[in-house]
Amino acid sequence: MLTPVARIGLRSTIKLLTALLLTTAPHAQAATDGNLWWPADGIVSGTCGEPRLLPHPHTHAGTDIARPASTPVYAAYDGTVVWHKAESAGYGNYLDIAHSGGWVTRYAHLAESSTEPLVPNGATVTRGQLIGHTAMNGDSTGLHVHFEAIKNNIVQCPANAGRGTTITGRTPSPISIGTATTPEVVQNGGGVHITGANSYTDVSSTGQVYAWNGGYYGGSPTGYTGRFVDAKVTSGGGGYWLLTSAGQIYAYGNAPYKGGSPTGYLQEIVAMAAMPDNQGYVMMSAGGQIYAYGTAAYRGGSPAGYSGRFVDVEMTPDGGGYWLLTSTGQVYSYGNAQYWGGSPAGYSRAIVAMSPTRDGQGYVLVSKAGEIYAYGNAQYIGGSPSGIPGEISDVSYRTDGTPGYVMISTTGAHYAYNTPWLGNPGGTTSIF
Repeated sequence: MLTPVARIGLRSTIKLLTALLLTTAPHAQAATDGNLWWPADGIVSGTCGEPRLLPHPHTHAGTDIARPASTPVYAAYDGTVVWHKAESAGYGNYLDIAHSGGWVTRYAHLAESSTEPLVPNGATVTRGQLIGHTAMNGDSTGLHVHFEAIKNNIVQCPANAGRGTTITGRTPSPISIGTATTPEVVQNGGGVHITGANSYTDVSSTGQVYAWNGGYYGGSPTGYTGRFVDAKVTSGGGGYWLLTSAGQIYAYGNAPYKGGSPTGYLQEIVAMAAMPDNQGYVMMSAGGQIYAYGTAAYRGGSPAGYSGRFVDVEMTPDGGGYWLLTSTGQVYSYGNAQYWGGSPAGYSRAIVAMSPTRDGQGYVLVSKAGEIYAYGNAQYIGGSPSGIPGEISDVSYRTDGTPGYVMISTTGAHYAYNTPWLGNPGGTTSIF
């Protein structure tokens, strides 16, 4: 008869042998191609790039694969295990696997931890090897593994992995080592909007309005869906519209409500542009679909062959056309909007916004790193500021005919070039 100590030793030995057998299963073998494999069986319950409001407004950086507790989690590719300290919020128990070429995959909400790992810190693993099991910890609200693929510190979102998609573990994902399958995710709030030679207005993702030397007419509405993604100030500055990611319009001051909440769009609504007569506007989805209201005319949209996602739309000075912008800097011109250039090379972060000059004979594009690209009669005054808290989310060109612009970061920090710096908003955890 075994003593209690012997029984404990036997259980530990069986557990160790079981782990060894599982982690060296036939599927686990050195990769001979560049395909990342899905790490677990399950159903996608959270998509990479979708907006999240809790525990604070942010972009979801990974793919959540929902499964019951203790479902096996496998390595997506060959590499070295890097365990992290468990978080009471956020990832909970999680590890990274460092791969070649600047790639890292991340696996969060595991049953195992850095103090009780299945595979130890620094271990070399092969694609398909068992590395852990699903659990619920951190800020997880359901049983799943949170899976991220990261290249050079930039999250790569797999295509064809929308909510409800069935995932089969240890089969190829749409992401391959060495290539970025999709551009960097872009998410922002309502941004910054120059309203005069010495004024601008900021709008947060919760609809808070900060008017610097301009008119405050209201904000922080309730009952909206999603987050606030853009705003436009009326000609003359007597009011403004706020836009949500569901296409809801909130009108303040002399800004009239002309319609909103469109149906049938394939991706979230991301931006709007207003008519100079203040009697109409267009809104755009991340897929480039255009919805026109009031005096605004539909000039075209939903172009084919673009890369990334659409991030901004701007109206010509007379309202006879508009430009659409993608996160890779592609510019699409409709109506009387002239194409002045785009698709810049060498930018380090995704392109996030554009702003035309007063006469519409040029525009600037800005990246998350604050890199400025000027086309037509738009002038480059400066850019790429250092020490950005968060990342740049918007840019606004001066409206008085003087060359210059201001950009804003997701945390509300302003960077002014040949235009007055008026202050930074405080007291919000939302993004701009």
